[in-house]
Amino acid sequence: MSGIKLDNLSFRYNQNGSADYVLENINAEIKEGEFVCFIGPSGCGKSTLITLIEGLNLPTEGKVLIGDNAVTGPGSDRCVVFQHYSLFKWMTARKNVIFGIKQANKKISAKEADALALDYLTKVGLAENADKYPHQLSGGMQQRVAIARALAMNPDILLMDEPFGAIDTKNRMQLQDLLLQLCESEEKKRTVVFITHDVEEALYLADRVIYMEPKRIKEDITIDFGPKRVRSEVFASDKYHHLRNRLVTLFYENIDAEVVL
Repeated sequence: MSGIKLDNLSFRYNQNGSADYVLENINAEIKEGEFVCFIGPSGCGKSTLITLIEGLNLPTEGKVLIGDNAVTGPGSDRCVVFQHYSLFKWMTARKNVIFGIKQANKKISAKEADALALDYLTKVGLAENADKYPHQLSGGMQQRVAIARALAMNPDILLMDEPFGAIDTKNRMQLQDLLLQLCESEEKKRTVVFITHDVEEALYLADRVIYMEPKRIKEDITIDFGPKRVRSEVFASDKYHHLRNRLVTLFYENIDAEVVL
């Protein structure tokens, strides 16, 4: 089971009680196979939430459950794609993916790992660049390698922390489409938790958008554009414009609150 439950979750970095909470009394459930975007202003705790689901940090209070099991540390059922690629500079694209595969499956043979790495690099359109090093690839291409590595590791849960935030608009749109295509084409239906500041990106990708204000969840919105999305159709729909206005209003409410303070 790869569903996620955030059960009365609170967290502060200084566990002795002298620091303010970054997250406080967070409750949410993410169903197995669901694509959920967390969105909100900088500093509201979105990235911290990813570290708690991954197990890189542990809750101050409450717990994160995957299925019926509390998260007590990192696990092979979860994989993170970060904003800044996190590739090993001294490894080719192929070897970066192979490294991830071997971390997830210690028993896989070298031949099988190589074939699997090339298969996923082909899926992200980088078969011809498999033996290039990160510095020989554009930012968008490097992020494709990171996505290929994450999927090749075969996790139940894919955690994505602003993965397209440092990429230009054209490549960002291409990567959004690629991610949807990969999620749709994979036999295994993965649970995806995606962090973004971008309203349009959240609405285009997600089954649900959870808006966060500092420390807590403000609103949980179901998105229903159907399983196969066409960008031009989604962005032209009245439903999209209604949801976009709703989310933009939440951002402005947060700005107004900060001004009053």
